[in-house]
Amino acid sequence: MRDLARILTITRYFSDFSEAMKSVGNAVESEVKAIVEASLQLDATIKTKIALSDVSVYIVPPGTFFAEETMDNEFGEDVTRAGGERMIVAGMVKIGLVQRTGNVEKMLRKPKVILERDLVEPEGESQG
Repeated sequence: MRDLARILTITRYFSDFSEAMKSVGNAVESEVKAIVEASLQLDATIKTKIALSDVSVYIVPPGTFFAEETMDNEFGEDVTRAGGERMIVAGMVKIGLVQRTGNVEKMLRKPKVILERDLVEPEGESQG
């Protein structure tokens, strides 16, 4: 959670780190509720019981190459490669949800990520 809060502070989404931490905590709680609700809704929609063991959280680690099939850009901007360059994930802001049945994987909800190219260094702070 601290990494996500740091990313949100670096990108100037929040000006205060403690405010970012509180927001990330609230978002995690909200996402867990959304996963349970999505699972129940999916169960009702397709009239099939889904074992909770078949549904899992889909996490994208920092440094992963962006893949449009399995993740969404938080800023919703064009993610085409500039000069053939592959976009790299800096962090995840919303978790994904995937259903695995045998060898088949079905993405129920794509995670939202922030790309490294979208990060802005706060004034006076250096990665040095």
